[in-house]
Amino acid sequence: MLPFFELSGHEVVADFGCGNGVLLELIAPHVHEYVGVDFSDAFLRAAERRRDARGIQIGTFHCADIVAFCARHPNHFDAAFALDFAEHVYDDQFVRIFRAIHGALKPDASLYLHTPNAAYFMERLRARGILSQIEGHVAVRDARQHQALLAQCGFAHVHVRYLAHYLFTASAFHGLGALPLVGHYFRARLFLTCHKEPNS
Repeated sequence: MLPFFELSGHEVVADFGCGNGVLLELIAPHVHEYVGVDFSDAFLRAAERRRDARGIQIGTFHCADIVAFCARHPNHFDAAFALDFAEHVYDDQFVRIFRAIHGALKPDASLYLHTPNAAYFMERLRARGILSQIEGHVAVRDARQHQALLAQCGFAHVHVRYLAHYLFTASAFHGLGALPLVGHYFRARLFLTCHKEPNS
């Protein structure tokens, strides 16, 4: 995903739902300051160990509720990341969280969101109970649903990319995403980029 991040090396960025901080080691050379936010103290301790083991000189982690954290940092961040956590929150929670993230971003800042695609054939089978749902995935959405929710939260210019499944065997289906009529069933992951309007 790194090629999709517009980073110059001067940005102060927030990683919401940062988990064990794996994103930090990917983007550390490309940002000025990284802040990870998660509600799990165990994850954050693991993130700090990962940072220290790799000798990364930037990166702070906060055990906090995202909405409360954002309220304390209005118009603060040049970019925000929400990778693989949107599927864990219901629509009302999504709107509350991403409105708060919008408020914590500087005008014209970017939000990067990565999540499963509800239109993907395996997600459709899970939704029908044919395959077991992944634990904690309470709201897997398609691209249009994400675009509508992000617009409701104040974000503009929502751009969608479709990424291959992270498992090698399942990623073999990704090329079928170009097929007419049925291609949307083979697009496993969504990568969305959107912006806070300059005058927001």
